[in-house]
Amino acid sequence: MARSNYTQAFLYKFLLMALIFLLVAALIIGRAPYMHDFAEWLYQGQIIKRFIVDPAAVSQFTMANYPVPNSLASALLTGLSLLLAPIWAGKVFLLLMLLGWYGAISLFTRRFVDVRWRAEAMLVLYASTALATFFWYGFVSYQLALLLLTWFFAIYREDTKAHVIAAFAVVIFFSHAVIFLLFGLFLGVRILLKWDWSVVIGLVPATFFSLWFLLGRHLANVEPQRIDASWNGLREALIYKAGYPAMLGPFKNFLLPDGTSVFENHAWIYWPGFITNFAVVGTFGLLVLVVLWKYSKKELPDSDETTLLRNSWAISIAVMIVFYLFAPYHFFGVVNAGGRALVPLLLMIFMLGGEVARPFVRAMVWPVAIVALLTIGSYFYLMLQTRQPDFSALAKSAVSMSPSDSVLDFNERLYASTRYKYFNYRVFAFARRFDQIESEQFHGLTFRHAMLIEYQAESKQR
Repeated sequence: MARSNYTQAFLYKFLLMALIFLLVAALIIGRAPYMHDFAEWLYQGQIIKRFIVDPAAVSQFTMANYPVPNSLASALLTGLSLLLAPIWAGKVFLLLMLLGWYGAISLFTRRFVDVRWRAEAMLVLYASTALATFFWYGFVSYQLALLLLTWFFAIYREDTKAHVIAAFAVVIFFSHAVIFLLFGLFLGVRILLKWDWSVVIGLVPATFFSLWFLLGRHLANVEPQRIDASWNGLREALIYKAGYPAMLGPFKNFLLPDGTSVFENHAWIYWPGFITNFAVVGTFGLLVLVVLWKYSKKELPDSDETTLLRNSWAISIAVMIVFYLFAPYHFFGVVNAGGRALVPLLLMIFMLGGEVARPFVRAMVWPVAIVALLTIGSYFYLMLQTRQPDFSALAKSAVSMSPSDSVLDFNERLYASTRYKYFNYRVFAFARRFDQIESEQFHGLTFRHAMLIEYQAESKQR
């Protein structure tokens, strides 16, 4: 590698470290790990801990007696809460996730990216996966499953043993249902192209848990939970599908507890960030088209990967595109399940395209780095404000609004207090849960698709 390439690689590594360290600092200095849904998951982790140490104190809650996806993150939060104070358990969990993502992306790029552009690829991929919109929404189960899937992609080869496949299948199943479906999609395509008993045997334990989950859910009469809104007609669905990928861009606009945004009076920051998101995702979209076109013409660069794996990736990508385009807004209790396929799709494009991705990454690296630093810097500022004695994190608006038949109308009402309606993140939406955690007063259950499935307010409480 030429000296100039070493200098560039060092600079990109430095920028990635700066992103991570700034976010770590923000999480540490904040009064609590404010990140939308995350407070609810930490809250549920404390309830599960009470089932272990003092079941009578949480008798109003019901735990599933069958295996449930979305359980692993809750179990890890519970385990950390047995060792640490609850708020610090949440912070440590997020810090470990950030470090785990660094390791997974390192493994991934070491296999699929040439050393000459690996540093910039790591920066772009970390910002687009570890720090994607799902992280800021506090979708920790999804993020954990995605991390595990990235790790699996990095190590899976045709000769991977059944026990390795089984281990990843089980932990991904317990992490998130949609990622488990995509994991199964890839391996299903793999064995359809060439039968492999290692894959079949490896999928047996997770398949058993899946059937047990479906049976247990049916016997418990659990209905899929409807959250927020739905699409009002084809036009609204098309608008949503066309715009949603831009949420994977690096720009985030954090909302204050009163509903206004950090950049409320800084249009000169908001609009360049807005444009950057669409530019970055447009570049990713063009990369997808170019890779698939070159694959169809058999013009992809030479690779150490086998033809079987490359064909498996290509078919899986095509299926995921169809899934994104046609999946409904509510899919068995998961909101916008199609959107959960975007990051795995992007990873597979890098796996299939190899060197084809290089100019696209180089075109994006600086906009991504600058805007991601801006985003994390604004979050750091916000967390610094939470340390002020007079700061109240309790959201002015209700934690949950009544469902709407229009997702666009729902978003309009959700962001009624801010000038800007896009790329907003209500990081204080569940702030009241932190107060309940610290006071050990557990009332209510927002999400019922993990280990806790019911709350009976009328039950006698201690």
